[in-house]
Amino acid sequence: MYKTKKRFLTLIEIMIVMFLIMMILGVVAYNYRGALDEGKAFKTKADIENLQNILEFAVAQNPELLDDIEARWVDVVKKDQLVKNPAALTKDGWGEQYQVEVDDGKITVSSRKYEEYRKTHGTKF
Repeated sequence: MYKTKKRFLTLIEIMIVMFLIMMILGVVAYNYRGALDEGKAFKTKADIENLQNILEFAVAQNPELLDDIEARWVDVVKKDQLVKNPAALTKDGWGEQYQVEVDDGKITVSSRKYEEYRKTHGTKF
């Protein structure tokens, strides 16, 4: 009878397998990061539109708000009955607070991180 010889994995083979696994994980992580940034940009764009509508509606109901809306906009959002989660609506997808400005009676809501994202990734959102 022939004796069967057991063959064990060598250290080099194990290292090659680990290297391949790490390469695959790196590609997946890189693609996942891009999807997260797209989600943050999409949330931010939707929030900017919602905030502008909420603030314009509040000013339409009370025109005196326009004078100090830049300083009190968070309070206006918190008191609005249509907003379910005011804390989430006052911050962009990256967790930074929005900037609200009034120019010639027009309310503008912006996000510094969203503007940076648009410059680097184009105007997809």
